[in-house]
Amino acid sequence: MYFLYEFFQYFLYFLMLFFSKIIMHKKFKRFCELRNPSLFLNEIQNAKLRIASENLSHKSFPIYWFHVASAGEMEQAIPVAKKLNDKLGARFFLTYYSPSAEPFLKNFPAIIGSAGLPVDIHKYYQKLFDNIKIEKMFFVRYDIWPSLFNSCIKNKVELNLISASAKKTRKGLLGFISESWNKKYYSNFTNIFAVSLDDFNYFSKYTPKNNVFLSGDAKWARAYERALYGGNKNLISEFSKFYSYCSAQKEVYSKKCIVFGSPHLEEHKIALKCASIKEKFFIIYVPHNVDDKACQSVLDDFYSLGIKAVLYSELIIKIQNEIVIKNSKENTDKEFIKNLDIEHNDLKLPNHIYNLKKSNKFSAELMNYCEVIIVDKVGFLAEIYELGDIAIVGGGFDGQIHNVLEPAAHGVPVLIGNVYLRAREAGELVKAGGAISFQNRNELFQFLVHWVSLIEKGTDSTHPAKRLGLAKAKTLQLFKSIPDTSEIILQAFLKGKINIG
Repeated sequence: MYFLYEFFQYFLYFLMLFFSKIIMHKKFKRFCELRNPSLFLNEIQNAKLRIASENLSHKSFPIYWFHVASAGEMEQAIPVAKKLNDKLGARFFLTYYSPSAEPFLKNFPAIIGSAGLPVDIHKYYQKLFDNIKIEKMFFVRYDIWPSLFNSCIKNKVELNLISASAKKTRKGLLGFISESWNKKYYSNFTNIFAVSLDDFNYFSKYTPKNNVFLSGDAKWARAYERALYGGNKNLISEFSKFYSYCSAQKEVYSKKCIVFGSPHLEEHKIALKCASIKEKFFIIYVPHNVDDKACQSVLDDFYSLGIKAVLYSELIIKIQNEIVIKNSKENTDKEFIKNLDIEHNDLKLPNHIYNLKKSNKFSAELMNYCEVIIVDKVGFLAEIYELGDIAIVGGGFDGQIHNVLEPAAHGVPVLIGNVYLRAREAGELVKAGGAISFQNRNELFQFLVHWVSLIEKGTDSTHPAKRLGLAKAKTLQLFKSIPDTSEIILQAFLKGKINIG
């Protein structure tokens, strides 16, 4: 069976290589590159050198392997890895399947090696097990491959599944849709950390209950962590200036700021309609795809309506140039920054990223430079949400909804379409009253128009401002009540089979 499966894997791999020569798509080419076994094998050797360097310092540490599918699973793994590193001194070998995970590698702690998961052939994994002593394997969510899974079993590596959800596993991971396969499959996990009570009960059918833990979703913890402490430290200086500029826009022109996060077609149309009443809204538009062609297409759509849209990369140069000129007049940058101070939201702790001020004075020319900002840089969408009075997250009208936790963790009300059930966290937010869903884009747009045009009267609970205020309060309440997923996982390892759920 595995012989046929691995033969098919080779066939698909060479087929992908063939098409990568024809299809001129940057992400597809990178996806194919990540399947190259030589990159994986080279990283094993690099990891050995790093381990040798650690051992020279007389340090002893366990090594765990984390595998994630893409950026979303990476974000779920990060807080767990941090906890295991802090409390157990663990180091990590990290593999990922999608190129979307690569911008987040810098946030993963204590990495001794990281690479794209190669074509799923057991002999490549055996090279890793032969060269590095892996004590535990962590799969995140769903992305579990037959040969990788079987190799872990053969090498007696402890198997753990975190953020485990029955949503896709009901169909049978690895493409098998039978209860018998699920029973064999899940019974090999030493620990399964389930997202919800339903998931806990589901996985308990296939493995002893003392192997299953109700731990919540680490994705919530990671979103909360980024909201509290900030994300990409390499962008602090640049993002601080951007933050100050956008805050000044809201303050001076009394506009509501809408952040469009990874908008799809329906959300894009809403953005265009909002821009048509530009005296009411200041828009930060963050495309899912930030390549030159995609961003230019978005710009052209706004230009066609007579809207002053600009790319983030162009705007930040102008902001920095103006700050340099102003600093030269005010003697020092330190004196300039001293006059800046901006409030952070109800969830955020004091954070040097946000120690900027609303009263910062920009020239009239720069303030009138744009009405819409197209963010053509990846890595800090979660921080951009902090600027929004509301966030409209893409994919809610076509069933492909993006991450709603990033804006919610900032206490920013989330507006989405009504096709969100594939994303558990979106459903939980809506159910708790922390997000508002709409039947279609016209209904959502009318809500926005009423929000900025109707006068709020007394205790009118139907007014959009009241609904948004309630959504914010419910979101804050929900985040403050989330379990510490990482701590639950740590305690499971420290105390053995004690079901903390």
